This record gives sequence, C-alpha cells and structure tokens, in this order.
Amino acid sequence: MILDPAQALDLTSRLAAGAALVGNWEMFAARRTFSTAGVFHLDGVQGLHWKPSRLLRILGGREMAVLGIGAAGCLALILAGPWGATGVVGLVLALSARLAMAQRRIIGGDGAEQLTTLTLVVVLLAAAPVSSPQRIQFAVAFIGGQVILAYLTSGVSKLASPLWRNGSAMTGIIHTQTYGLRAVALALDRIPRSSLILGWAVMLFESAFVLLLFGPHWLVIAVLACAFIFHLGCAVVMGLNDFLLAFPATFPCVLMVAQWLSGAVSGGGSV
Repeated sequence: MILDPAQALDLTSRLAAGAALVGNWEMFAARRTFSTAGVFHLDGVQGLHWKPSRLLRILGGREMAVLGIGAAGCLALILAGPWGATGVVGLVLALSARLAMAQRRIIGGDGAEQLTTLTLVVVLLAAAPVSSPQRIQFAVAFIGGQVILAYLTSGVSKLASPLWRNGSAMTGIIHTQTYGLRAVALALDRIPRSSLILGWAVMLFESAFVLLLFGPHWLVIAVLACAFIFHLGCAVVMGLNDFLLAFPATFPCVLMVAQWLSGAVSGGGSV
C-alpha cells in the first residue's frame, strides 16, 4: 500500500472524523449526565474552571444541539474529505463542537479524545484556507510523529512501573467495573501468568513501535495491523470505543513517514 501525502492526510481526516462521531454518539447516549442530577451538571463543571465561563452558560441546555452540529460536520468531512469547501466547513463544525464540549465536559476525557482533536486541528491548518504540498507534508509528518511519540511514552512509562512489570496492573485494570470485562477477567484468573505475559506484550509492543519506521514495507503493514487489533481489543474489553478509530486514523500518516524514511535510507530522497 503506497500513499502520497495528500492521500494519507485525506484518509486520516475521514477516519478521525469517524472517531469524533463515535465520541459524539457516546455523549448523546450519556445525555442524562448533563442534567441536574448528572456528573456533568453545569454548576459542578463550572466549579472545575479557574474562573466563571460565559461559554459554559451559553452551552447550558444546548449540549444535544452542539452534538448534532458536530455529528453533521463529521459526516460532511467523512463524505467530502478535507480539500473542498464542504469538507472544510464540516471540519470546522466538527472541531468547534468538539472543543465546546471539551469545555462543557472538562473531566472524563482520555488520550484518544486528545489525539482526535489534535489530528483535526492539524488537518484544518493544512487544508484551509488553501492547501499546499508543503503544508500537507508537514501535517502528515507531525501527526505521524505525534502518534509514534504517544506509543513510545506510553510503553516506556509502563516499563518504569513495577505494577506493570509484575503483571498486577493488567490484572487490576481488567477486574475493574469501568474498564474490565468479566469473561476476560475470569480467563486471566484461570490461566497462570497470563496477566504478566499480556502486560509485557503491551509494554514491548508500544515501546518498540518506533522501530517499525525502519523496517521493510511488509513489516510496517503487519505492525499497523497488529496495532489495530490491539485497539479493537481495547474497545471490546475495556469499552474504550474511541480508541478503535482515534489511533488507527493516524496510521496512514505513520505509513507515509515510514515511506519517507525508507526512501531516505535507500537514497531515494525524503520530504
């Protein structure tokens, strides 16, 4: 699978819009949390900000409308891509709604949400008001480098933790009500050292992810496929639905960066 930078960024933007759409749906499904008795009630969220926010008051009671606007923007971006007027308008709407809801729901976010938002921002900077090959290349390199750094720091931080190294971190996560799945927890309990092996597999995979950039093309594809399966597992087992698309959305950019490095090493040129 050989891409050019514009194709890579186009595919990344559409997948990131899909990840944002999943996030919008999750917030819509949890709409009761924005009510008076909910954890995201306006008064409680307001107290988490440094000073009173006029934006929060404007959004109060209009959260579902904002989510609807964001969903429409995501769909426009998915269908049109980021290069035409329709796609750019959709991108602006999707990103604006996402940033507004991030202020309205200041707690409960995760790394996948942050990565999706960052990806959409970078795509917007590359696509509007007028795209150029240089800005597209920079955007692809930035997104690819960002996700590689995310994997590396996640893996290294886990390796530095005694709880991850002895397997107890994996056991603890899978046994929680929020991030665990009972069937998987029981399976880990029945199989000796399974948590230890699984934990080390995650740590080594994340820490060594950067090395794929210097491998042959088939290896890059294989590692990215394994990464997708990993995020699929996170979605199924841990309920982290946005992880299913947020990280894989950046894989076309990672593949593009790997192609550039491969060309540079072989003398074929780079960015």
